[in-house]
Amino acid sequence: MRTGSRQRGVSLIEVLISIVIFSVGVLGVALMQIKGMQFTKQSGSRTVAIQQARSLADAMRANPDGVYGVQAQSAIGALNGDVSSSYYLYDGKTATNAGSCAPSNVACVQAAADLKNWLAALTANTASPTGSAVRAKIAKNPNTGALTIAVSWNGVVPDLNTGATTTESYQFDYQP
Repeated sequence: MRTGSRQRGVSLIEVLISIVIFSVGVLGVALMQIKGMQFTKQSGSRTVAIQQARSLADAMRANPDGVYGVQAQSAIGALNGDVSSSYYLYDGKTATNAGSCAPSNVACVQAAADLKNWLAALTANTASPTGSAVRAKIAKNPNTGALTIAVSWNGVVPDLNTGATTTESYQFDYQP
């Protein structure tokens, strides 16, 4: 019966070791959950940016006069595809203001409303860290003559090397 006394305390050590192993496993699962939530939020931001950029292209499709910056569709042909005067051009700071459009220029008024609604939807629906902003730009692509719609925002997943959040972006060309 002496063998029983030699094994006293061994069960306690085994239990302590199993608690440590279990704790490490639970912490790993918790970290995976946190990372999964971050990636889901980042994916949602990307989805919103893509949907909003495509929705602006749909608005442009519905307003070809505004894309070319003319008041009447009959004037589009004379431009030979040049969109340099587009009411949709946006440098990231100053969008076309409906107040600067002549009331009779329906294309300009509609483009201004489209831009205003688009920027509001981007800001409201794209998740980004506190204090950062969604940046958008619409410019004429000098190579293709199309309008390039670009959106960028600060991601929610930090860079592994620096710890700072990464900059995410999406852009495409809209060829009228």
